[in-house]
Amino acid sequence: MKTCILVPAWNCCHLLTPMVERLELKGAEDEIIVVDDASCDETFNVAASLPRVHVYRNEANLGYGGTSQRLYQLAMEHNADFTVNLHGDLGHPPENLPKVLERLHQGDVDIVIGSRLIFIQEMVEKEGWLKLLDAKARHNMPYNRLFGHMALTVMQNMILGTSLHSFHEGMRGCNRAAVKWILEHEFPSWYEYDMMLLIHAYKAGLRISEVGVPPNYIDNVHSSAPPIKYGMHTLKNTWKIRSSLNLDET
Repeated sequence: MKTCILVPAWNCCHLLTPMVERLELKGAEDEIIVVDDASCDETFNVAASLPRVHVYRNEANLGYGGTSQRLYQLAMEHNADFTVNLHGDLGHPPENLPKVLERLHQGDVDIVIGSRLIFIQEMVEKEGWLKLLDAKARHNMPYNRLFGHMALTVMQNMILGTSLHSFHEGMRGCNRAAVKWILEHEFPSWYEYDMMLLIHAYKAGLRISEVGVPPNYIDNVHSSAPPIKYGMHTLKNTWKIRSSLNLDET
């Protein structure tokens, strides 16, 4: 069974080499597919120099969502049985990718989300809320990101009648059926892509599971999505989705 690691990359040439070095590809056919979203730096050339990496370039910037859709199309062309998305900015530690794949390989789910909030929740349940004061324990995740992430998720679940731990994760595993389903639909080109994909997948009856993976703000990474603007977009689109899909009837 072939796995393709899908990496949307934009101006992150300095992070690609350590990311690939930290990835463990167990299958002989497993590959890494990188799409450079019209970067201004050496992202394409660095990716092209790395082992087991197939790199493609968008001539015009397609945004995170547009690049993610292209990655799924390329995964189908590469005959992938499973895919895992991994941000080129190292927002999720590559070492946790096997945890997502292990759950996916059990065969009873279509999509597996690597959830930072589940990781935080499990840590708090084990060691108490005071553990959040330890920056190292929360992997340097800033408080505004952490509590903003929590608040958005709570509000979205209330609005949509869903029970997901997080709608906003970049580490996502899919089986082949899920990838085919994704390519049959259109999703936003901006950063709400992950959220919209998950909500529509939930409504469509795809089997979704979540596993806890730590955040990664230790490797000097940062999200390109401005948090306040992203949050406002998220809530606005969540209400639109409730009206259009009647998720409360699911």
